[in-house]
Amino acid sequence: MAFRSHVRWLPVVAAVALAACSSGIGTTPSMLQSANDTYSQAQQLLTPPACKGQKTTPTHSTVTDTLKTTGGQACIPAIHGLGGSVAYPPANPSVKLTLTSSTTNYTKQLPSLGPGTPVFYLQLGLSGATSFGTTTPAGGGLTGKSIVAGQKYTIYGQATVAGFTYNFTPCYATATAGKYGGVIGGAGTLLKGLTVPTAATGILEVYSGQSTTGAC
Repeated sequence: MAFRSHVRWLPVVAAVALAACSSGIGTTPSMLQSANDTYSQAQQLLTPPACKGQKTTPTHSTVTDTLKTTGGQACIPAIHGLGGSVAYPPANPSVKLTLTSSTTNYTKQLPSLGPGTPVFYLQLGLSGATSFGTTTPAGGGLTGKSIVAGQKYTIYGQATVAGFTYNFTPCYATATAGKYGGVIGGAGTLLKGLTVPTAATGILEVYSGQSTTGAC
C-alpha cells in the first residue's frame, strides 16, 4: 500500500520541479513544503486512526472504553484499514466495554452468523450488568477504503450471557461516503432496549449485501 502511494505522488513532486525549471527559478523550500503537506494529508486519509490506548497485533486490535449513561460513540480499534466508531444507546449503569476488531476468524472459534464470510468482526465484552436505552445517537460507523459507498451491508449480532446465547435481529445499512472511504452506520442499534443482567460477551459481524429486510 505504501509503495503504491509513493508512486502515485511522484508526478506531483515532478510537476513542482518542472514548474520551477520552466520559470527560471529553483525549487523553493515553500514549494517543496506545500507538496509534502499535500502528500501528508493524503496519507492521513488512507486509513482510520487507531483508538487511544489501542493494542494491535497482526490479527486483531483491542481497546477498552467506558460506556456513557447518555449514550455515545465507542471507538472501533483500527485493523487492516478499517476502523471508525459505533454509536450506542444510553447505558445504565455505566460499565466498561472492551472492543476487539478483526477482519478474519483469527481464533477459528468465532461464530458464523450470516451467509458467506464477514468482512469485519467486532467482539464485545461488558464488565457488568447494564441496560441500554431505546435511542441511539447519530453518527459513527465502520469505515475504510474497502467499504464501498452505495453498497448494502448486513449486520448480525450475538450475545452470550451467563452461559446462554442470544441472537440479535439482523439489520442492513447502505454505506455512505466518508473521510476514509465508505461508512456503515447503525451497528449500535442492535443494542437498543437490551438488558444485560451480568458481565457478558458478544459479537457483531458485517457481511456484504442485504440479507434481511429490516434497516438499521
